[in-house]
Amino acid sequence: MKFAQKFAVSIFGAAFIALGTGQIAQAVLLVESESAVVNLDAKEVLFTINFNQVPDFFTVDKFNRQSNSFQYFIDPSGELPIFRPPSAYSNLSSIIRGEEIHVAGDVRIRDVFSVGPSEPNSGGWGKIRGSVPYSLDGSVLKFSAPLQFIGDSDGLFSYRLELYEFGSWNGITNENKSIIASVPEPNLALAALTFAALSVGFRPKRKQKSAPSPVNQYGLAPRQPCKMGIVNNPHAKPVINPKGVTR
Repeated sequence: MKFAQKFAVSIFGAAFIALGTGQIAQAVLLVESESAVVNLDAKEVLFTINFNQVPDFFTVDKFNRQSNSFQYFIDPSGELPIFRPPSAYSNLSSIIRGEEIHVAGDVRIRDVFSVGPSEPNSGGWGKIRGSVPYSLDGSVLKFSAPLQFIGDSDGLFSYRLELYEFGSWNGITNENKSIIASVPEPNLALAALTFAALSVGFRPKRKQKSAPSPVNQYGLAPRQPCKMGIVNNPHAKPVINPKGVTR
């Protein structure tokens, strides 16, 4: 199923909303692609949204609502749809609020239900679980959050992403599931070759020992002949070798 087919409301609906606000259809912020990739080793998730245009998170109206904003509804069970009986929010663990970027320049993550008086800029949601920085490269938004912040432990969660214009839902919704980042398998053959090469390189060199002077069975070093084959000392006593031949 193509990404565009997952939208609950068609592009026509979004265009109708834009025309109702006196803006042309091209000005409506849309999601071209998105993902939530979990790194289990780091226990964090990278959210990425590729918008159709550069979003404006800092222009606000008289009610302090952003020109463009987004919101994630996180379900740690990993089930879809997100809003289901018995209560639309009972299965949720957290809300990721792009609506509060203009307040402190970061992405805030809140509890679903508030306890006591509502916090300023909370939109009626619960207390802040944590906040994380974001990057915006052209129309691509990215931010990473610890799994603990969103109320998940195994990285297998589902979510609903909605877009808003000055606090009003613009009709764009996408529901999806997180993706576990794959870890490349180690190349055992390459590792073996590397180990072998290192073993050869670090093999200790053997010291070359000079050969001992040869001795006969009597423990005496043999005489060295002169150029004419005559022993150096003609008056020396002949020595008998094992074969009985005098020298």
